[in-house]
This record gives sequence, C-alpha cells and structure tokens, in this order.
Amino acid sequence: MKFKLLLVLFLSLSTMAKGKTHLVVWTKDGGKVAYALADEPKLTFGLNYMFIDSKNVSISYRVEDMARITYETYSDDNIRNLVDDEATSFIFDGELLIFSLLRAGSIVTIYSLGGELVFSKTIQTAGEYSFPVSHLNAGIYLVTVNGITQRIMKR
Repeated sequence: MKFKLLLVLFLSLSTMAKGKTHLVVWTKDGGKVAYALADEPKLTFGLNYMFIDSKNVSISYRVEDMARITYETYSDDNIRNLVDDEATSFIFDGELLIFSLLRAGSIVTIYSLGGELVFSKTIQTAGEYSFPVSHLNAGIYLVTVNGITQRIMKR
C-alpha cells in the first residue's frame, strides 16, 4: 500500500515538473480557459458572476455558464493552443482589438462601465479580425466574446 501511494505521489510530482499548474475554467458550451498560477489569479464572486483578476487579465464569467473549475498542468505551448481554440483571446494595442481567431457566430461587444453598448459585431466567417476603438473616449470598457468578459483601458 505504501509503495502504491509513493508511486502515485512520484508520478504526480514528475508530471508537475514537466509543465506549469493552471487554474482552468470550463464553460457549459465546452469552452476551456487556463490561467497560470504564477500570475496569481484571484477568484471572487458577485451576484451571478465569478471574477478572475491576475497580473495579466481581468475576466468575469456568468455563473450559469460555468461547468467546473479545475487545476491542470500544461506546457506554455499547450496554453497558447488552448486559448486560440476557444477564440476568446485578443490583443489590445490601445487603438485596435486584434483577434487571431474568431468562430463564425461569435459576438463581440464593447460596453462602457456605465453599461452603454458602444460596439457590437456578429462574426459571419471564422478567421482573424481587428476592430478599431480609436473613436472611444479614454476610460475603462468591457469586451465580451463568447460569454467571457475582459476589461480594457483606453488611454
């Protein structure tokens, strides 16, 4: 019995040594997004929402859309592919929202903190997209794609 326990412990530790541990959020529609524990993700809950704030990102999930939360070990390459497959990640360069992959049927919305819809686009064809935001005033905005909301700051 002790041998089996030591073997399981050894295999767990050797697996963790090959990659980095991540907090993984699974959505009911099959989505899966991972956050490196090294980025210190902090989970908080509000009315009907779960919030994740880390060194690199602030995201909210509707609780009703979530399936489960787990911890998993990934190499950096796996995380990059995982995020691309979910088509929810983007780069914000201050003037453009740049998506390397959006699925057909995805809806991209931008709201002001006051709740005003300032941009909405339904994607007809899967692919790479960029949307200018130079017309927006300086401030904080909420960008929602496929049920995942992220905050951006327009300067």
